[in-house]
Amino acid sequence: MRIIIDGQRIPINVRVTNDLILTLKTIAKTLRWKIWYDAGKEVIYISSTSASTPTPTEPVDFSLQTIEEIESSRLQGKIICLDPGHGGSDPGAIGPSGTMEKDNTLAVSLLLKEKLEANGATVIMTRETDQDVAYPNASSSDELGARVNTANDANADIFLSIHNDSFTSITAAGTTTFHYGDDESIQLAAQVQKCLVEELGTKDRGSRFASFYAIRYTNMPAVLIETAFISNPEEELLLASTDGRSKAAESIFNGIVKYFKV
Repeated sequence: MRIIIDGQRIPINVRVTNDLILTLKTIAKTLRWKIWYDAGKEVIYISSTSASTPTPTEPVDFSLQTIEEIESSRLQGKIICLDPGHGGSDPGAIGPSGTMEKDNTLAVSLLLKEKLEANGATVIMTRETDQDVAYPNASSSDELGARVNTANDANADIFLSIHNDSFTSITAAGTTTFHYGDDESIQLAAQVQKCLVEELGTKDRGSRFASFYAIRYTNMPAVLIETAFISNPEEELLLASTDGRSKAAESIFNGIVKYFKV
């Protein structure tokens, strides 16, 4: 995206995000500047009150839409199933300071859901609150079956199960994304893994084959993401922090966009 202020282009290119748009909009409102976004050209035009930059009421040779109307359709038509690992009677792994995996996975999944929907995707969640998916106090097998059925019944295009890793040693660290071996799942895992490691700065444990139930019995490309080790005190803080969760959601979103090549 390019930013042009009073006809002068700022010599940087940045990626459009909701946070960036809202920040620019807030600044413009505070300074009483005018601001428009050309979605087709991915250009933000900013005009100070003293400038003669064209306004939407004047003839222009491009189609401008106001910031309030921004909506990306990059993922229009895609059905994406998100599975926040554990939940309800199953806390998942628990970190040294008492952080529960089920809380971390749900927080990241809800942030990711928001980003995906803002870009046109239909998002199916296996759970949106701290609950068992199948029924209260469900068995592990019934829980896994319910998560897989949610994705299959929705005929989702992709399935992502989000987890935190854990080990007996607190020194174990890093990010891993698992797939069941089909070509599409391998590609999805590779893209998500790359984006997570780059953004979180965690050790790259790679994208790997695994035979986890949730990715073995889904009918679509599927991955299981171990974002970081909740058993590692430093990574536990990352997983529980607002910044860490936001970065994880943004990274997974970027991986999905790269997978779909949109």
